[in-house]
Amino acid sequence: IIEPDNKHYKPVIDSCYNLYKPFPHKSAEGSFKWSKIIIEHIFGDQYEIGLKYIQSLYLSPKRALPVLVLVSKQRSTGKTTFLNWLNMIFGENMVVVDPHDITNSFNSIYATSNIIAIEETVIEKRQAIEKIKSLSTGKFVSVNQKYVANYKIPFYGHIIMTSNEKDNFINIDDEEIRFFIRELSKPKFENFNIEDDLVKEIPAFLNYLDSLPALDYTKSRALFTPDELGNKNLETVKEESKTWLFEELRVLIDDFFDNNSHISSFYATVGDIKTKWLANNTQVSLRYIRKVLVNEFKFEKIENSLRYEPFTQVSEMTKNKVGKAYLFEKELPV
Repeated sequence: IIEPDNKHYKPVIDSCYNLYKPFPHKSAEGSFKWSKIIIEHIFGDQYEIGLKYIQSLYLSPKRALPVLVLVSKQRSTGKTTFLNWLNMIFGENMVVVDPHDITNSFNSIYATSNIIAIEETVIEKRQAIEKIKSLSTGKFVSVNQKYVANYKIPFYGHIIMTSNEKDNFINIDDEEIRFFIRELSKPKFENFNIEDDLVKEIPAFLNYLDSLPALDYTKSRALFTPDELGNKNLETVKEESKTWLFEELRVLIDDFFDNNSHISSFYATVGDIKTKWLANNTQVSLRYIRKVLVNEFKFEKIENSLRYEPFTQVSEMTKNKVGKAYLFEKELPV
């Protein structure tokens, strides 16, 4: 069994060996100056959310949390220091891996860990992306270990990712609510012994976490609402995750309106778009165009056909065609 508990640890539960390791610290009164500084640096204007995130890791290790992502173009911005600090606090219940470990069929390196940090991440394989998303909400994991028969246990892993690619480390669609992204800059403080200071403060910092109001999990299963996690970093990654066809069509539609100033709206089917703009591109199917229109442009699915004239001002239509046409306006849905 695995039963995470940092306050009242039990090595054996119902005659089963607890795979969770004993928490290595006891809380005590004292100051935690540098602990506060590192949280302020990492979470900035979302300091309170960051504090609640760490409080949940400590006091509610079985509760789900969003995937925390720390990104920066620059070096020496505190990503590694933050991970080292969490490692100091949570000891053997945290593991640092690379993206290859996530896609590896043998998962025992992280399957029993409560915190899984993936360093310097740029994840291009769809398999790895879906694996991380699945892990972030999974309740059980089948442990695959060399020379040992697979066994299934509850999964309580919390994922933290770091990357030097701040805009395109992973593809995130518009509806995705599992990611909490923070872009880091160079620290405003200078302390070459900060990790020594942080480890000395751990008992006092834990005592402070113990004193905070109880966390409210009634708003979201993963503690935070999408509005609380939202910031410009998340929006940038979502924008960079758009497909090339979305970007191409957006430019073509904008150019059409710019070159036809008397037209403010027009109808066109998927076939009309293919014929007008993508006729010579054999890689773009009608199905793919429809998928982009619905999933990325956010058009409603067309159920019924109508009579229309493609690429003509709506009020001036001669209506010579019949089809499931989308209404395009100068102000696109996205």
